[in-house]
This record gives sequence, structure tokens and C-alpha cells, in this order.
Amino acid sequence: FEYIMSYDFKDIGDILENFGLNFRFEKFIDFGKVQRVESESWFQEIIDFSLSNRGVDDKEFFTSEFIIVPFLREIWRKHPDLSLFSHVQIKDDELILIPDYLVSSRNPTGFKKLHKPLLLTVEAKNEKFEEGWLQALLQSVVCRKINGTDEIPIFSVVTTGDIWQFGKLETATFIRHPLPASVQDTERLLGILDLLFSECERNI
Repeated sequence: FEYIMSYDFKDIGDILENFGLNFRFEKFIDFGKVQRVESESWFQEIIDFSLSNRGVDDKEFFTSEFIIVPFLREIWRKHPDLSLFSHVQIKDDELILIPDYLVSSRNPTGFKKLHKPLLLTVEAKNEKFEEGWLQALLQSVVCRKINGTDEIPIFSVVTTGDIWQFGKLETATFIRHPLPASVQDTERLLGILDLLFSECERNI
């Protein structure tokens, strides 16, 4: 998590106050109605292999490359109107941030370049979810400024690779889904990500 800014935000409350935002928990994803996405056997084998061979020394980067990325890439393949970026810089006049992964609308020129940011993913390092959500909220604010409107929701995912949490910045409210998803239920997790990517496509 790298950033340059003139503020010193200690928690999410500081960010909400500074940018005039509200906060609430809300089940904006109905897990019970999510259409599960069946994965081919090789995908599950790769995830199981990665989970079984993750160590302590390389846990953060290993989790990012071998667990988080495969899920994002698998769903991205189903959504050709979107682009997935890794560690691309986003900025406004006061903030320079680097989301772990960022989904945007595809650039109309056909050249892969950040267009309208729609969804971002932050790895919660060392299981520190609140730090992850602080990053996600800041990044969501900058994404909205890049879009030049608060009419396009910015979805966010904070994950350890094992546990996945979801949020969105919608108009003046930052919403967090109170329930997480687990990597252990591969098809449901893929279904949730597919739903979010589909929402992104509709919001282009």
C-alpha cells in the first residue's frame, strides 16, 4: 500500500468525515440467490495445490499471485467489456494510490489503458482487514474522482485469499457487506465475483 497525501488518516472514520461520507453495513449481495459458477476440475486442483503449499516467508505475494489472481482472472474471462489491472497507479490532486488489482471499463480505443475504474481488490496483509478497508475506501474515493461522477458505484473487495469481504462506495455512502465468503466454497465465491463483474458492466 503506497500513497502520497496531505492527510493523516488513522481509521475509516477519519476518511468518512474528511470526504463527507456516511457508512453502513448492508447485505447488498444476496448470497442465497447468487448463481454458483461451476469451475473445471483443473481450477479447483490449482487452488487446492496453492492453499496446501503456501508458506510463511512468502505468504503475502504467494497469496496474491496464486490464490487471488486465479479467481479474478477466471471471472474476467467471462466479461470482455472489462479490463483487469495489476498494481496500476491512480491519483487525484492530493492522493497517489496503487490498488493491488483494479477493474475498469475497456478503453474504447482498444488499447489497454485505465478508463473508468469500477472495482478494486486489496489484499488484507497479516489478516488486518480494517487496514485493508481503510485502503479500499481511499482508493474508492480516488476512483470516483477519476470518473468525475458519484453516480457510478465503486465496488471493493478486501481479502486474505481465504476470506473475502465486499463493499461499495455509492453516492455519499460507503457500504460494507456484513458477511464474508470463503475460498473453501469455490463455486459460490466465483458466483459472487461474477455478479460484481456483471454489475460493473451494467454501470459502464
